[in-house]
Amino acid sequence: MNQRTSPRLLVAAALSALACLQPVHARAGDAEACFTASEEGQRLRDEGRLREARARFIACGGAGCPDLVQSDCAGWLSDVTARVPTLILSARDEQGHDVADVRVTIDGAPLAARLDGKAVEVDPGERVLRFERAGSAPVELRLVVREGEKLRRVSARLARPGAPGAGAGAPGAGAIRPREDRAASSPAIGLFLPIALGGVAAGSGVAYAALGLSARADADRLRATCAPRCAEADVDAVRAKILGANIAFGVGVAALAGAVAALVLRRAEPEAPAAAATAAVHVLPVRGGAAAAVGGRF
Repeated sequence: MNQRTSPRLLVAAALSALACLQPVHARAGDAEACFTASEEGQRLRDEGRLREARARFIACGGAGCPDLVQSDCAGWLSDVTARVPTLILSARDEQGHDVADVRVTIDGAPLAARLDGKAVEVDPGERVLRFERAGSAPVELRLVVREGEKLRRVSARLARPGAPGAGAGAPGAGAIRPREDRAASSPAIGLFLPIALGGVAAGSGVAYAALGLSARADADRLRATCAPRCAEADVDAVRAKILGANIAFGVGVAALAGAVAALVLRRAEPEAPAAAATAAVHVLPVRGGAAAAVGGRF
């Protein structure tokens, strides 16, 4: 006796099979998305885009991902969260009062629509913050933000366009300003080296004259009283004065040459910081006199 299969029974069996297969496909698709999020998160982390990397690690650390992926992403998420820097932004008007209606961008992208005193997260690296407020000149601050740096305070002073100090950041905030030349801002620093060397030259000249005259007077006295049978000690004293006069003469000439060179090079390179100029005078006693040399870096 043949029995025909009911159409309803066939439909029910097909629906049951489809219901069993559908979760498998869904789970396979979820696992693939988890692996993709894990790989993207690692790449973004290595590129320094920590905030984007954290979002990927949150996605692959969810309950729908395989246990191994969840474990890895949870560890990476903890590490990245600790490394994300945070800034506390503030701004003041010309009178020094706090202002809140300030828009801030970072590298041209929106960062804060308003200042509320709360910390904001940024990625590490060299960043340019721009503070904008209606009726005030915009202020740009360049910062080097470090990984793991938390609650760094960054402030800007907002003033009317054209007002003194308009567009400048608060002291130490990293405002973009033209390079200041220390020698130009303090001319006395640039003149210190030639003045000092000139003083050495003058002092050496005085010493040379004093020792030379004294040695000559002693030599004349010895010639008139005891020559050629004078005591060796008296003769050595005259020789010592002559040697000292020669050394003083050498030092004076070297110092004078150094002072002239410092002045010439300072005029030729007015932007060179005076603090970088150094000079040295070397005097070597030789038989019957002294040798002197001057060297330096200007």
